[in-house]
Amino acid sequence: MDDMTLTRKEREKVRHRDDILKAALKLFSEKGFHNVSVQDIAVESEFAVGTLYNFFQSKEQLFDELLNNCAQKIYQTLWPILESKMQEDEILRTLVRAYAKLAEENIEFIRLYISEYGTLSLILPHKSQAEKIKVLIDTKIREIIKSGIRNKIFRPVDVEIITIALLSTIRSFVFEASGDFDKNKIEQGLKKIEQLFIDSLLMAENRGNG
Repeated sequence: MDDMTLTRKEREKVRHRDDILKAALKLFSEKGFHNVSVQDIAVESEFAVGTLYNFFQSKEQLFDELLNNCAQKIYQTLWPILESKMQEDEILRTLVRAYAKLAEENIEFIRLYISEYGTLSLILPHKSQAEKIKVLIDTKIREIIKSGIRNKIFRPVDVEIITIALLSTIRSFVFEASGDFDKNKIEQGLKKIEQLFIDSLLMAENRGNG
């Protein structure tokens, strides 16, 4: 819903909710999820504990909402690329490069995610908004690779394997690089991933044109 269509009271409620989420993310990323209490979040966000419970039933719900917010940002960045009219190889190249921006904008949550799960694997709550967005993006990438094969841009490959390999490599690299964030290093690393996967996907006659 557009903010302009909300009443003043509704806009205020949205702001309060956002303030609580920002405070929770700051504390979770600094101290770790299990070392932060609802009282800590209330103090940081300057709301009463009861007010927090009016918005979120638990710390776990707060974490899930932060995960969904991060997933929504990823969707808003990647989906226009995936839906663009560019040639299939350019779509994938642009997609890979876009992860540098996503890493920079979501660095706090990425660090929180790793500290919470202790793994580089992408573990998502079943049927969460984040899980649905991940499935949507992964499915679209498979379709793009299939289209590239049909249009003789890409070599015939196992679409499922190459999709899993590409996305797992990108996500693992971004998560690993978040520990000591360096935008230039991430951009260079993603460039190597782009060359490794996209260049090797191209039909021989299409190489050197990317």
